[in-house]
Amino acid sequence: MDEPGKFMLASHELEHAILSEDDRLDLAVKLFDTSVDADVAMYSAETYHQLISACAQAGRSADMLRLFEHMEANQIVPFAAVFPTMITAFATSGDLISAVECYNEYRNLAIANDEGQETLHDRLDAEVYAAVINAYVITDKIEGAMKFFQKIVGEYGVRAADIKDALVTTGFVKGFISRGIYQEAFHWAQAVEAEARARAFSQIATISADKDDKATAVAAYSSIPAYFDDLATPAMSLLAMSVRGGDVAAAAKYWGVLSNPEARATVSFIEPTAMYAVALIGSGQVVEGLAQSEMMFQRIRSLESDARSHLLEEVDEGVEFIARYMETRGIADPREIASQVSSFHQQSTSPYLSTPTVSNFEDTFDPYAHNTDFKGSSLIADDLEGSHGRKGPRLSDALNRFRNIRRAGRHPRYITYAKLISAAARDGKIDLCHDILAMARTDMPLQPQYAVVRYGWSSILDAMVGACLTMGNRGRAEQFHQELLEMGATPSANTFGLYITTLKDSTKTFDEASEAVRIFHRAKAEGVDPSSFLYNALIGKLGKARRIDDCLFYFAEMRALGIKPTSVTYGTIVNALCRVSDEKFAEELFDEMEAMRNYKARPAPYNSMMQFFLTTKRDKVKVLAYYERMKAKGIAPTAHTYKLLVDTHATLEPVDMNAAEEVLSMIRNSGQRVEPVHYASLIHARGCVMHDMEGAHKMFDSIVKESLVPVNSSLYQALFEAMVANHEVSATEPVLQQMRRQRVELTPYIANTLIHGWAADKKIEKAQQIYDAVGREKREPSTYEAMTRAYLAVEQRDQARGVVGEMLTRGYPSAVVNKVLELLGGGQEATD
Repeated sequence: MDEPGKFMLASHELEHAILSEDDRLDLAVKLFDTSVDADVAMYSAETYHQLISACAQAGRSADMLRLFEHMEANQIVPFAAVFPTMITAFATSGDLISAVECYNEYRNLAIANDEGQETLHDRLDAEVYAAVINAYVITDKIEGAMKFFQKIVGEYGVRAADIKDALVTTGFVKGFISRGIYQEAFHWAQAVEAEARARAFSQIATISADKDDKATAVAAYSSIPAYFDDLATPAMSLLAMSVRGGDVAAAAKYWGVLSNPEARATVSFIEPTAMYAVALIGSGQVVEGLAQSEMMFQRIRSLESDARSHLLEEVDEGVEFIARYMETRGIADPREIASQVSSFHQQSTSPYLSTPTVSNFEDTFDPYAHNTDFKGSSLIADDLEGSHGRKGPRLSDALNRFRNIRRAGRHPRYITYAKLISAAARDGKIDLCHDILAMARTDMPLQPQYAVVRYGWSSILDAMVGACLTMGNRGRAEQFHQELLEMGATPSANTFGLYITTLKDSTKTFDEASEAVRIFHRAKAEGVDPSSFLYNALIGKLGKARRIDDCLFYFAEMRALGIKPTSVTYGTIVNALCRVSDEKFAEELFDEMEAMRNYKARPAPYNSMMQFFLTTKRDKVKVLAYYERMKAKGIAPTAHTYKLLVDTHATLEPVDMNAAEEVLSMIRNSGQRVEPVHYASLIHARGCVMHDMEGAHKMFDSIVKESLVPVNSSLYQALFEAMVANHEVSATEPVLQQMRRQRVELTPYIANTLIHGWAADKKIEKAQQIYDAVGREKREPSTYEAMTRAYLAVEQRDQARGVVGEMLTRGYPSAVVNKVLELLGGGQEATD
């Protein structure tokens, strides 16, 4: 309800995901092709009709046309119903010419049929004409649609009344609906006869409401006659539109249609019931919202149904949805509070209990409840979470509401302060976070004798820990953490996850993986139940440090605890396995990830697999196979994906520079910008793979001269790598001076290349100059390794030991340090 494109109830999301994945059409087409190739089957007109229609609806025009031609070749008389679906399919793909040719084919068959030949089963002339009109409309050829309509009406003469409604509703109305021009569809629907007009108005009202075209939806709904037998369907859509727009009063009008005793309640009423109840509760009408939902859910429960158990489960899911909405916003059931005041022993029949029964007064009493603005708290939550169809969080609106509540001498819920602090931190406003905390301390001072107050303050302080971590102030985060511990609480699992993910923001270089493990164990020691986010953060750090055994240990522990791995978890593990070249296990887990229910497709795991087969396995077929899998999942390639494609075509056999350069056109066609890193890949390929230094220089110069992209370090790095690979290191100095004039940073990676080049040329002084030009804090492990190798190449072991000695002071993981120590032949070893 709060997120565009998401289902309100989890069961509906799951059912949609299952249906989306359950694509039997591929199998059906393969079975057909196999049987045809083996010449073991003859198919009926009905079979062809079903297959062709399925391909048409799936947009598979090539398969559709192939099946139709096969049917013709076997002299099977087609069903007329094949033609409207084919005409629509061609038009939807933008191929109006083929749509008209398809109509001409039908017309010729119809003429032959009129002459007594058996050329068509079940003539559907009106539907075919309507499909042609629809084709003209959806391809934006309105004048053509009008001409065709007038031509058909003229040919039919007095009989035109018999087909006119079908031409208008299935042709013009359907076409304008497909194009999203609902006002025009409504205009055409007014021209048809009463029965067809009511159905058309209902369809327009439903779809335009779903698309939030309020004016057309209301006009179309108002035009539906009272005797129409399915008012509920458009009423649900208009109710949902009103709720998304925050217009609870308008929603009440459409709720009246659904709650009418004469309306037959069905399972489809569950979702609008939950939605309307939440709208009422969110607007402060808590009792009314609960009463209306209980009434409707009871009507639905009383239905006689073959799938009664499933129906009851869906009703329970609706009840849980409302209860969860109230719980997350700290809204209590007033009837429950009233019953507690009148009698501690009386039980409420409401399913929306906000707190469990407790043993003493202090555990339930909130000394600040009398002054809490529940409705205002809910509105602030909606602003921060982008609820009711609004796009994105609106912190400024939320703060205005917050200040107005305080001006009136009241205050919001504890959780509302926490949400405001988190939102301010996301916007980088740490001073605002502290201001909100100060107001909370003024409005609701901590009274630790009351459990409700302690619980509320734990959420506020937890938000402050997270805010300080987000802003990189770990010292202040630790202070609020300590305050939590002193009141008997701890940060949440996700906040401990932030402790780990923000390690990279520290200026001090240290073993992040070991620190992440320490933080994780601290969370457990403080009694925190780990979340998937906390595990993902830990596994991510371990993967980067190549501690694959630890990754797999915590991955297994996560599963054993019943915490479901997310697509992020799988992607992190797959990336870690690629780092240590465990191809088989990486592919197994990747397949498991894709087979997950409700798999949330992300580009990162696909990029990891592509990079692995590009750089480690050098397998062009596998790289391109994972790219195709990525596209099949509907995942948009990233800039990094395109870089991997360029590198694949330009560096893996068979090398195809034309294909590599064609990737740049693919980037532009996708609406993305070609980035310096893409041109850098082409420069690298020309120089390092094809050893065409003239071509590499020419490409680099044209990029700089024509300002094709902003010049950055990746372009210079590619050119330096090409020059070093072709033994032109002595020519790099003028280029390095040019780079400095353009204020392009000397990165550790450029330094590594130049150090290697000068060392190979036995000019250790030049290598030393490059090494010194990279500041100590910016040196990477690879920089230390490059300089160590350079000194060893000229047998200067003492200087090499000096470089390694500095590296040992940087706190890198032992696996990284030991790799460089081995160059010296051992003698000392780093330990965790």
